[in-house]
Amino acid sequence: MSGSASSELCEVLIVDDDKVVALLHKNSLRSSQIEPAPVICDNGRKALEYIAAHDGTGKKFLILLDLNMPVLDGWKFLKKLNKNPPQAKVFIIIVTSSINQKDHLKAQTYGQVIHFCRKPLSAGCILKIKDLEQVRLFFLDQKEQ
Repeated sequence: MSGSASSELCEVLIVDDDKVVALLHKNSLRSSQIEPAPVICDNGRKALEYIAAHDGTGKKFLILLDLNMPVLDGWKFLKKLNKNPPQAKVFIIIVTSSINQKDHLKAQTYGQVIHFCRKPLSAGCILKIKDLEQVRLFFLDQKEQ
C-alpha cells in the first residue's frame, strides 16, 4: 500500500497544551516522513471530539499524548477512550515531561499505549516509533517515493 492510499485511513493527533512543544513535535514528525500531517489538539476533550467526528471502521489513529494538561488530562482521556472505544484502531504514544516511573508503569496498563517517550520528542524516539509494527504505515517508506 502506498503512503497516499494508507493516509486516507490514518490520522495523527498531537495532544498537548503547550503550543510550542506541539509545533515542535509536528515539525519533527513531518521531517520524519509522517503522513498525513499531524492534527494538534490542545487537550484531551478536543482529541476525543476529533476522534468521534472522524471515527470509522478501518480507520487508524496514532496519538501522541501528553499526560499533564488542563480541561482533560492524558489519564482522563485514556479512561474515557476505554469507556467508549471508537470503531477505529487507536495507538497511543505517551509523550510527557514526567520522570515518575509510576506514570510509565500506569501507562502500560492501557492496551492502546504502545510506547512512552520523554518530552520533547527526540529523533531517537521517533526512530523507535517508526519501527513499531502497529504504526509503520503512518510513515512514508522513502523507497516507495
